[in-house]
Amino acid sequence: MTGLKEYAKQLDDSDEAERIYAAEDIGYLNDPDGVPVLLKRLGKENSRAVRDIIFQALIRIDSDTAIEGSIRLLLNEDPQIRNQAVEVLRNKGAQSIPFLNAAMRDGDKNVRKLVLDILSGIRASGTEEIYSAALSDQDQNVVITAVENLGRIRAAAFRSQIEDLLQPGAHPMLISSCLEALVGIGHESSLASIRRCFPTFATLPDFQLASCLKAVAALGSAREFAEVADLLTVRGPHLRPAILSTLIAIHRRCRSLDAGEGLLSELLAMVESGDPPSRYQAVQVLGIWSIRDDVFQLLVSCLSSNERLVRLAAAEAIGMSERPGIERVLALRAREETDAEVLEALTC
Repeated sequence: MTGLKEYAKQLDDSDEAERIYAAEDIGYLNDPDGVPVLLKRLGKENSRAVRDIIFQALIRIDSDTAIEGSIRLLLNEDPQIRNQAVEVLRNKGAQSIPFLNAAMRDGDKNVRKLVLDILSGIRASGTEEIYSAALSDQDQNVVITAVENLGRIRAAAFRSQIEDLLQPGAHPMLISSCLEALVGIGHESSLASIRRCFPTFATLPDFQLASCLKAVAALGSAREFAEVADLLTVRGPHLRPAILSTLIAIHRRCRSLDAGEGLLSELLAMVESGDPPSRYQAVQVLGIWSIRDDVFQLLVSCLSSNERLVRLAAAEAIGMSERPGIERVLALRAREETDAEVLEALTC
């Protein structure tokens, strides 16, 4: 039977195909002693195909030696090798966590960032210590990556630490990452931290307002609804979709809103002369006033609009209304509707 020594010799063959076969066979041997052989060849291998097979072999070898070797590759100057080492360690899963913990303690900022990249592809317990260290890391990129990861997995246990990072004057990318993470975690108490960082919305730069509005849409209250509504008259039209989306989202959660007449007038003007997407959103928000006869009749008239988006918005707005008799109104219109999506909204 061919052994590791023979495969090691074949791994130095001038024929690329022979080196590929040798790397594959070493992987199938599943012998920890094959790891140094593979890593030695990797250091001088120019063929991308052979390198790919070497990394596949490292994945197959079920030993701590393969993990330790891959950790060392995170220091390699070649980005392709670093990226493939990341994939190896992701494939090792929970088995790699103790080694990643050590790398987080002892590695430079680039290695610490790569450790978090690895964790983004692992669903395993035992990562708490790594993330706690990352959230207080001296390197901004490490902190941002940790926050992004925790938001994606909705790690409620780290909510307070993420809220503490949300401070006025913090790096804009960190603020944006914290907002995204808190939206993902979805705890109502995070709103207090958001308002501490953003006591007013009107003076925020556009890029920061967009991120803030997304968080407010998910967590905001009646107070935020009123402040966001005021933005329609003081911010440019390019922010109108984000503002209206936020109003719609808050309205769906907070049914008892004290929406002012100024907002009603602004929405009516959009329905009259706005572009189709704005009209769609404006009609949706108008559902707040559906109990009023004049607004309800406007919504009913929108059910016959030539624009399907307007008809869809009207059906959704009326469908959310607490006004009596809306079932009959929607049913009558459903008899004439031909668009499948609008028809679904009318009959839900």
